Amino acid sequence: MQTSQLELHNVKLHVLSPIHIGTEQELDPFSYVIRDNNLLLIDLTRWMEMYPEKEKLHSMMESDNFAEIRTFIAEKIDPETVTLASIPVENGGLLSTYERVIKTKDQRNQLLVHGMTRNEISQVAYIPGSSIKGAIRTAIGNRFVEAARVTSRNSHNYDENIFGKINKDPMRNLKLADVSLESFGSMIVEAEEYSLNEDKSQTPKGYKEVSANLCQSGEPVVYPLRLSMKPFSLHGQNVDVPFLIDALYRFYVSKYKEEYNKFYSLTHAKQVRQEIAPMSLEIANLRTNETLVRVGHFSHVECITFDHVRNPRTPKGKPYGTTRTLANGLYPFGWAKLEFVNMKSAPRPESDWPYAIQELERVIEAKKQTAERVKREAEAAQEIRKRQETERIAEEKRKAALKNMDPEDRKILEASDPSIIDNRVVEIYNEIDSFSDTNKIKLAKALKGRWIAEGRWDLKGKRKKSKQGVKVGKIKGILGE
Repeated sequence: MQTSQLELHNVKLHVLSPIHIGTEQELDPFSYVIRDNNLLLIDLTRWMEMYPEKEKLHSMMESDNFAEIRTFIAEKIDPETVTLASIPVENGGLLSTYERVIKTKDQRNQLLVHGMTRNEISQVAYIPGSSIKGAIRTAIGNRFVEAARVTSRNSHNYDENIFGKINKDPMRNLKLADVSLESFGSMIVEAEEYSLNEDKSQTPKGYKEVSANLCQSGEPVVYPLRLSMKPFSLHGQNVDVPFLIDALYRFYVSKYKEEYNKFYSLTHAKQVRQEIAPMSLEIANLRTNETLVRVGHFSHVECITFDHVRNPRTPKGKPYGTTRTLANGLYPFGWAKLEFVNMKSAPRPESDWPYAIQELERVIEAKKQTAERVKREAEAAQEIRKRQETERIAEEKRKAALKNMDPEDRKILEASDPSIIDNRVVEIYNEIDSFSDTNKIKLAKALKGRWIAEGRWDLKGKRKKSKQGVKVGKIKGILGE
């Protein structure tokens, strides 16, 4: 039954792997600095206005030495006052390269970073609703290739053949809001080209800002998604939410299986298989109100073109589909799950998956235990560092206090301190006759307390005539014992 207006559906977007929706503008080292493993977007203009040494600043900025200016900004900027956003860097290569080029003022590497679409006011990254809608459009369009008589010969005009004239496009009946990444945030990774050929090295394709995701975090990354839809007719079929879920499932699940079989089932892809195990399990367990979708850059030609029509051209006539682009060489880009919360949820019929479910569960459990162990070790190491820092500060305070004390009071305190070695205590004992009468008694009490604690006070027999016995006797005499 068709309705006369758009109906809002309760949908959740589960981000399974890194999603990168880029902009035409790249981040250069004049727009960011890296501190404590975080890329900090900075307001350079504001910093320049606040910088006190104007002449030096203007002279530096007028220089044509890009690397020197970059190093100057990195060393002089105060991030606390001009940071717009902080993005974790999850790529050791970028961290080490940044540190090197800043120190050496290397001009050969610009260290450009491709950022995400970002709210201009809050500076929070987001996934545009139009990107998700585009992925949905591809899956729906794929269902009508035959009905619209679209072939590889007339594929240039497929959109009009399937969806009609632009001013009557039925996809206007589907609207999706942007998804703010404020809750889980984003991170910086390096895109690397992964080849079917084990002997071929992975080709770097730049640093990218991506959404936080299940594969990298090990925890669900779920956002509310405002999706409004009014059912519409297309080539004699009613396109509603159930149709949409089915179209997405048929199209994208088959693409995931094909990609897994072709690339990730290979012997040299073992680490990739292990890293994407949580995503593979999520996809295998999709329920009837859930479906798969692929969004953003590096979705690859199979996921953005139609089946039986696909005829991409590659440079020099090479076959397409021989490489994948992976985040940090491990994580496929763009995979997400849509969950229609108010739709009936039931298990889907068993499918022929290119992986064993029990093996996935075993890998995930092993990853979880490893992550927990690493976390415990990190927490223990942090506690040790905290304790050491507390002890260092206390020792510095103790030394400062000793330094400012009266010499006799300082020596009395030293004699009471169990950390002071015995040779130093003997030196202080030898000076006791030079102390004032009041401080002589204080020092005698301090020495008595120390020697009682060490079991060297109540001496008997021959021990009374030893060097220690003589010292004890003298202290007892001072104390009138």
